[in-house]
Amino acid sequence: MKSRIVAAGALPGLIRLSEADDSGAQKLAACALCNLVANHPANKRQASRLGLVRAMGTLCKRSEVAEVQCAAASCIFNLCCRQDKAELEALALLPTLRAIKSTRHIDKKLACNTTSVGEANSPAFGTF
Repeated sequence: MKSRIVAAGALPGLIRLSEADDSGAQKLAACALCNLVANHPANKRQASRLGLVRAMGTLCKRSEVAEVQCAAASCIFNLCCRQDKAELEALALLPTLRAIKSTRHIDKKLACNTTSVGEANSPAFGTF
């Protein structure tokens, strides 16, 4: 199902929605993106090509709403792997990710060789 949603072109629209001025829309978009990339390597590759790490990083740092920050951070956590560490460092996101409950183990995630180890099970809907 995730493959079909992404094949239908959902990623660019959800990324644009995450850039809206409405925090409710931002949260829903980030949650949807978080779930679309969770445990799905093909969706992760496409999302990475579309700049999802940067988009969610910008949202995480820009928003003052804890639920939006948590959803964006959880999306980054589900998406990223060791190869993304330099980008996360360049965006100065690691301290922010370490401070959010659902992504506090980001350093362990970035140390793994695979993108599936330690992925969150939709933490965007959990506590922050």
